Amino acid sequence: MTKPGFVVGSLSVALAAALTAEGRTEQMFIGDMDMDMQGQMASPMLNTPFAMLDVPLGEGKPPTAKARPASLSGSTIAALAKGSLVIDGDSGALIRLDDSAEPTHRLKVGAGASQLVVDRARDIAFVADRFGDRIVVADVKNGVKKSRIIPTRAEPYGVALSPDGNTLLVTTVADRNLTAYDATTGDERWSLEIGPEPRGVAISPDGTEAMVTLLTTGAVARVSLDDDPSVSYIALSPPKQANANRFGFGATTAASEDAGRGFARGAFATTYIGHDLAIVPHQISTPHQDTGHNEVQSSYGGGGSFNPPIAHRVAWIGSDRHVALGHISVHQPRAVAYDAGSDTLFVAGYGSEQVMALSDASQASVGMQWTAAVNTGSTALCGPNGLAIADDGNVLVYCELTQTVATLATLDDRTGVAVAVSKPVATTKLTEQQQRGRAMFRAGNDARLSTMGAMACASCHPEGRTDGLSWRIEGKSMQTPLLAGRLDGAHPFKWDGGDKTLDDSLRNTVTRLGGTGITSEQADDLEAFLLTLEPPRPPTTNTRAAARGKKLFESDATGCATCHSGALLSNGKSYDLADDLPKVDTPSLIGLSSSAPYYHDGSASTLHAVLLETGTIHGMGNTSSLSDREVEDLIAYLQTL
Repeated sequence: MTKPGFVVGSLSVALAAALTAEGRTEQMFIGDMDMDMQGQMASPMLNTPFAMLDVPLGEGKPPTAKARPASLSGSTIAALAKGSLVIDGDSGALIRLDDSAEPTHRLKVGAGASQLVVDRARDIAFVADRFGDRIVVADVKNGVKKSRIIPTRAEPYGVALSPDGNTLLVTTVADRNLTAYDATTGDERWSLEIGPEPRGVAISPDGTEAMVTLLTTGAVARVSLDDDPSVSYIALSPPKQANANRFGFGATTAASEDAGRGFARGAFATTYIGHDLAIVPHQISTPHQDTGHNEVQSSYGGGGSFNPPIAHRVAWIGSDRHVALGHISVHQPRAVAYDAGSDTLFVAGYGSEQVMALSDASQASVGMQWTAAVNTGSTALCGPNGLAIADDGNVLVYCELTQTVATLATLDDRTGVAVAVSKPVATTKLTEQQQRGRAMFRAGNDARLSTMGAMACASCHPEGRTDGLSWRIEGKSMQTPLLAGRLDGAHPFKWDGGDKTLDDSLRNTVTRLGGTGITSEQADDLEAFLLTLEPPRPPTTNTRAAARGKKLFESDATGCATCHSGALLSNGKSYDLADDLPKVDTPSLIGLSSSAPYYHDGSASTLHAVLLETGTIHGMGNTSSLSDREVEDLIAYLQTL
């Protein structure tokens, strides 16, 4: 039975309630400088690998339950009794490896395939074919052989298997759903609308609930897995401290009510650990820093070099919905794994080639055990996007950039780790230039790209998309634009159309980020990679309503197509429509449903707000006189772009 999804209004209300109802205002002190809970930190914290920012939620003793299947959450790599199984999204291959990380079997799944889980009791793997809208079920008893297909809703990404192995949960990015399937028959049992940009999913060891991460909402979705499944939201974004900057003095700048507020973003992975705690690594973005009257207009966020606008966190979430945060130094935490036997949590930094081990992870004594650099031979590249715990306790890491598997073995004194790296297990489709660009795009701790390397391109543009924030830049609020599928032939660039070429735009952005700068060749590398990114998939929509909306869009009555025409749905011209910019560049409408909020300043939170002109921009088209049905039809069409 399919459970109806929430209507947009109800979902928005539920998310809004979660984001305003919870939060923390405690402060901790490190050395002689304080750090509040809004992601703003004094510079000494940049060199602090791990620190709890709240009182730990764990208990004073180790958890009693030890055995739990790894399939309760998905990843790009899974341990087998002998060897491992990897899904490589670049080549689209499902690869079986032996104990030496040598490939023994391959199965073509599909480019962009995202996650897998393995039911080791049944020797079955479930693999999300992201762009094929299906789950590939493979027999892995002796090799890798496709056994059947489970059709899914649009763009499956995260997978998790219930403790008894009977139910498969799947998140879908385009359709924004969490759907449950019978793992044996593939029949759909129910589906819930979750929210924009869902990614990872994990099921609790007792099978009573699931946690779903969301890239752009500042919250995680908590799903009750009873006979009538339902969803609620838990806020990760900390509250704004009123009337003071991070040193506790000075007035808040009046330019934005969000000055000083941190927003949780980039939550890709989740898992459950001991004592019924859920774990969600993520980042905190502060797009308008609370700087008193000393705003640095040339920087992102306005805080200047001393106040990095991006920080990285791990959230511990209790069964009572209470949240405790910990600071971590790994950049862009993209993968997580838990060893129940030793109560150790492992977090991988996609942007920093690092894996961090936190001991006593579900206890009040939680602390950092070690941080290991995952290098691949003579290069310092890895891009870890998957973690698994081998039967011998070693940590298996899949490196997306080099398509290699790293094995991390804790040394006898448990203060360090030995790293062994395999040869590439797959072959990339990218050129060398595109590979260099991909590596640079997600590179954290790189002073060429930002002040102290605090920000990477992917910090605001995960997967080439948008963080859904409006950043304080040059004294104005500028919405983070969508990149994927919108760049080829889209000149000029920037919201004011000030950059004539993409090379200009990339190099100027690095300057705004406070980086030492990149060369034209490096900008060319970035451009080559960015042009490989596919536009976001549109959600499934009412085809009849979309057809009516298309006619409205193209009609003289609305005038939409006057400016939004051509392959990118933009005429490349700028118009005097804003009070804070001389002119505003006409944005592409490609991937419109995935690029909220709208307008250059993000003042329209939804497409309804755009068409009803409730944002700061007015007179952009003739939509204010549309009937309610015509508005819905036009939105249905816009969501297909």
